[in-house]
Amino acid sequence: MKAIDIINTIEEFAPKELAIERDNIGLQVGNDINKEVKKIGIALDPSLSVVKKAEKEDIDFLFTHHPILKDPIRTITGVIYEKLKILSKNDIILYSAHTNLDICKNGLNDALVDLYNLKDVNNLYDNGLGRVGLFDGSFPELLDITKNNICKNPVVVGAPNLTKDKNLTVAVLSGYGLSQSSINFVSNKNIDVYISGDLTHHSKIIAEENNLCIIDGGHYGTEVYGLKFIKKYLENRLNIPIVSLDF
Repeated sequence: MKAIDIINTIEEFAPKELAIERDNIGLQVGNDINKEVKKIGIALDPSLSVVKKAEKEDIDFLFTHHPILKDPIRTITGVIYEKLKILSKNDIILYSAHTNLDICKNGLNDALVDLYNLKDVNNLYDNGLGRVGLFDGSFPELLDITKNNICKNPVVVGAPNLTKDKNLTVAVLSGYGLSQSSINFVSNKNIDVYISGDLTHHSKIIAEENNLCIIDGGHYGTEVYGLKFIKKYLENRLNIPIVSLDF
């Protein structure tokens, strides 16, 4: 199978045009998209450990959610150099689908919608990031689902402030959703519980001051849950071995 066929399959599922502006998506490392690929690796992050595993596993095509570079860099040194050295030496193509994989139908956010069985679902943000829906259950039930599927020990803020026993309005956003700006945004949306990752000290204070209940399931947990289903999707459409490298 050629690399371009794998890329087309990924982009059919998560179209590039869905990505938010200036997001670094698509082909990250590699020249020949017509090269024959015998084995795919899939991971949340193109970390040095993942790249080393890809080399050890004889991976030809590495598909990650997070891109290898987020910010402009001026020098190729240190860990970045080591990653690129391994990828180029072994002719491993690196391809990333980031916010387009969060936003697309049946992507990472919709996986959370299905997990919590949310009803009457709408997008949280106008750009397609996040989802909001009704959870037909209690907060302890919502928390148990999180513990059993996303994170064994999630951080919970503001649960005593909940006034509803059931039929909670729940917002979900895979990955980094618990920033200060996002907490302020969600606090003005009549949302009972907000589930995402990467809660900071200052974000926690803002949530408490706005009486917003938060479940921090972690950046990793809220994204890897859906990435497992993406792996199954690719396995059903690509006649080639696919190996998980960091989940």
